[in-house]
Formats: sequence, C-alpha cells, structure tokens
Amino acid sequence: MKKLLLIVFVIACAIMNTAVADALPSYYPTEGFDHTGRIDAVYVKENRIIIGDISYQMSASPVVHSLSSYRDSFTRIRKNAHVAFRLGKGRVIEEFWLLPSNYER
Repeated sequence: MKKLLLIVFVIACAIMNTAVADALPSYYPTEGFDHTGRIDAVYVKENRIIIGDISYQMSASPVVHSLSSYRDSFTRIRKNAHVAFRLGKGRVIEEFWLLPSNYER
C-alpha cells in the first residue's frame, strides 16, 4: 500500500511540475516562442550575446520580460539564463523573455 501511494505521489508531482512550466504570465506569447536557448555569454559593450553557441546582435535597449515583471532590468540577462527572444530587422534581438529552467517547447 505504501509503495502504491509513493508511486501515485511521484506521478502527481511530475504532472504538476509540467503544469507549472506551462503556466507562464499572461504577457508571455500564448503561441510560444520561435527562438529559445541558454545564454553562453553577454558582451554588453558590443551589444552582442551568444545563445546556444550562436552570436546575435542586440538592440541598444532590448526589452526584458521576467516571470515576475512585465518589464525587468537588463541585468537579468546573464550567463546560463534560459531565455526566449524575438528577432527584429537585421536579425537583431529586440525582446527577451526569461523562462523557468524546466521550460520545454
């Protein structure tokens, strides 16, 4: 009986963990993201960032959205952060969304 309860509990936790990952704030795009990845390096003076081993230019003032705030500080964009981003003209990143570490497409 105890084993059965433990198995049910583990399965329930796994389902809830997935549900939490899908529960993004209302200001995050409902259709998902075209570009996601982990940040490898940020070069602020060059307006350049490396995400998933690919180098991107950033706009001079990209908008940052976090799970707790519609507009957040650019200082939240740092190495190992899991992000989604929107590319504008010339493949320049104009907007970031910070994602939970367990986020899956």
